[in-house]
Amino acid sequence: MSIKALVIDIDGTLIDKRTHRLPATAVASIKYLRKSDIKVILATGRTHYSIDKSLLAAIKPDAIVSINGAVCQKSDGTLVSEVKIDKDVVSHFLSWVNNEKLEHAFHMDHKTVVYQGDKLKKKLVQLIGHSSSAVDSIDQKEHSNHPVYNMIVLDAPLDKVKDFVSKHLALRFDEFDPSSFDIFNKSVNKSVGCDAALKEFNISWSEVMALGDNTNDIEMLRKAKIAYVVKGGHPDIYKLGLPLTDEPLKDGLAKALGKEGLIPMEKSLMLLDSDEVLVRMNGSRLKISSLISIAFAIASLNEWMIKGFTSNFGLYVALSLIMALMAYLAYRKKKML
Repeated sequence: MSIKALVIDIDGTLIDKRTHRLPATAVASIKYLRKSDIKVILATGRTHYSIDKSLLAAIKPDAIVSINGAVCQKSDGTLVSEVKIDKDVVSHFLSWVNNEKLEHAFHMDHKTVVYQGDKLKKKLVQLIGHSSSAVDSIDQKEHSNHPVYNMIVLDAPLDKVKDFVSKHLALRFDEFDPSSFDIFNKSVNKSVGCDAALKEFNISWSEVMALGDNTNDIEMLRKAKIAYVVKGGHPDIYKLGLPLTDEPLKDGLAKALGKEGLIPMEKSLMLLDSDEVLVRMNGSRLKISSLISIAFAIASLNEWMIKGFTSNFGLYVALSLIMALMAYLAYRKKKML
């Protein structure tokens, strides 16, 4: 059965975790997939509002599964599914973290609200890549007016996190950074959100290729027909025994798709769509034409200084102007593209 959907994690899989760079080969590869009408589903631990708008513009996903599967939205923002944390559980969480004096925050439907902790806010901003989505709490009551999808705690001893979760059978936790934990509904994982997205598109897991690099990707990787683990991720994910691909800035997505025959294996130019190819070609023409124009200009100047206004001088000037015109046309074409 052919692949009809690509499910891909963002941080560490689609983009580089440290620099937040989206490689050009990833954009070109996904554009190529669209020629075969393959749906693209982003599956992330991030909130939907913290995903960089330029990334969404470049990838144009058909659906976004966010907050580890708690929320699923279509490309136009339509809510497909959501799993909220019970308000009583949120209250118990607040009692616990305040008693232990732990920095904490919540992923809600509108913002990530930091109730306590400058260090936690800095960490979230660093992980997200911009500061607009993680905000300080105004009155410590936002959880009463907005659904809470995920509870976050920083520098919490693992045994105390386990103890809290053990008292709430509906919860589980995931370590997204050393001593930093997401606590959320046990029923939630990325594959749950992806189930809702795939149902919208009438696609089964036997028609899915998935890529991820962290423990919150395990369930979706297990369900997909084809799955790759990206190097540099959490050590536990390697226990799945799945094939590996390189990190984002080493073209990991393109390499995995190429191995599966979903895009051409050829490098560079063959990975690009027609517009990008034209940009590169016109970029080369611009450089070559400019250099030749300069060369003929130097030749005409040399001819004039040695022999005066000869026929060769006129020829060199004419050729220089022609190449300059070609360079200008290449520049205009590149700019329009």
